[in-house]
Amino acid sequence: MTDADVTKVRSLLGRYSGGDLSAIEELIAPEFFTYAPGADEPTATEIFAGFAADLRAAAPDLAIDIPDLAPGDDGRLHGSAVLTGTHSGPLFGATSTGRDFRIEIPVTLRTANGRYAVNAELAPPEAVAILRSIGLVPPADQMHLPLKEPVVVPDFLLKVLFTGQVADKPCPHLAGVRVTQPTTDRCDDCGPDDVWPALRMCLTCGHVGCCDTSTNKHAKLHWEQSGHPLMRSIRMDEGWIWCYEDSAFFQRRTLESIEARLAGNA
Repeated sequence: MTDADVTKVRSLLGRYSGGDLSAIEELIAPEFFTYAPGADEPTATEIFAGFAADLRAAAPDLAIDIPDLAPGDDGRLHGSAVLTGTHSGPLFGATSTGRDFRIEIPVTLRTANGRYAVNAELAPPEAVAILRSIGLVPPADQMHLPLKEPVVVPDFLLKVLFTGQVADKPCPHLAGVRVTQPTTDRCDDCGPDDVWPALRMCLTCGHVGCCDTSTNKHAKLHWEQSGHPLMRSIRMDEGWIWCYEDSAFFQRRTLESIEARLAGNA
């Protein structure tokens, strides 16, 4: 990687900051930093372009730059991406905060067929802090309460946040799914006055329990008592899957694939 790459990357980010969304498609390679998507999976180009469009809609004055971007001894580019703007529109269901923001994210880039694969180097607590700063995650002292807005964080972001990787983790339990759709919108174990931010459904028996940020954590307790490791989110239109045993996260398309398989076996 050379200074010419630095100039190219910063030029494309400058174009995006000026309103040219196509610059992201020219910047981001189809493959992820450590993972090449399969034929039936969205590419990194598509994922990043989608996020770039969503962020631009929520913050029309959004500017992105990596002012300290420079080649490293490992043949890659390193720096801190700086995002600045005003949260003046809805984002993933979160209404505008009206606040100015400045977010810094350490990144590493490598070349991939004329474009760049990007790795954001954030630990989960740092990522949660960023999501909280733009209204996508409640304050820490309100995580156990029902959400005030219909925020749906994209599966891809949740997957990276929960597992630290883009690729699916191995999980033999997916073959044992028996139930995919809930028959209730309440926690099976909570009392009439209990509240929760979200519900999870066991994909083995259909038990519905409150999530891991709730006070009672009945979904996790169900796994511990029953040995059924797979839960899906049944909040709003969410359909992602979490395996407690393998610490594996699967996006909604995995649930849809399982449902198609079960329908074929019916």
